[in-house]
Amino acid sequence: MMKNLYLNPCTFFIFLFVMSYGQEDKKVIAKIEHSTVENQMKLKATVTNNTAIYKELNYLLVSIKKGGAGNLSNNRQSGKFSINPNEVKVLSEISVNLDKKDALKAFLYIKDEETQKLVAKDSLEFNNDWFKKKAGRVEEDAVFELKGLTIDETKSKIGKDFYDLFYMQYSQLPDKSNAPVTISELPVRGTSSQINIEIEDKVIYSFMTNPSEDYLKEQLAGSLKYIKEFNARKNLIKNEFIY
Repeated sequence: MMKNLYLNPCTFFIFLFVMSYGQEDKKVIAKIEHSTVENQMKLKATVTNNTAIYKELNYLLVSIKKGGAGNLSNNRQSGKFSINPNEVKVLSEISVNLDKKDALKAFLYIKDEETQKLVAKDSLEFNNDWFKKKAGRVEEDAVFELKGLTIDETKSKIGKDFYDLFYMQYSQLPDKSNAPVTISELPVRGTSSQINIEIEDKVIYSFMTNPSEDYLKEQLAGSLKYIKEFNARKNLIKNEFIY
């Protein structure tokens, strides 16, 4: 005997939302590939355009090494490039001498040439604990271009409306975070979703979506307030690596 299947409406909406997440996987993807021969590490920055649109972008590749004696050095490469639909492109290569007691952090950022919004990122870390030991601070010019970057990982129209409000307000602030701010969106029960504001992979503020413009403006004010408090706490920490 065949059984009738019943699909809960809430489950159905969650299913549709998750489906939309999968459909939006077709985007620009940044990747830092690495290989090591003896003490020589090669970093290769690549980008993949999984969309059906020709794009003009620019990239920033930064590697920062801390030696066993505590000395810091950095290498930065950047430039403009274009990429066709479904194309994979090598952007840059960096070679770094890396001993067992050395630590390394590398960051790759891809920005839209016209809007200057961040569309993709990747990072790589080796012996990260070494950065937490007292060794002085990284030179400001090594991370200056990372300051004020934002990443849009929203999925719904409401999420994108909030991101646009956030970007317009945040880009005008004189004091921005040295680390990129990510606005992400996660599905929850029903038709709502949760917006997270993240810095350094830490969720510093979150809220449930609501189409009201006044509500979004209230959440924007809350987001900027918590970002300011987060940065103030970070500035109190001395001799800690900040990216």
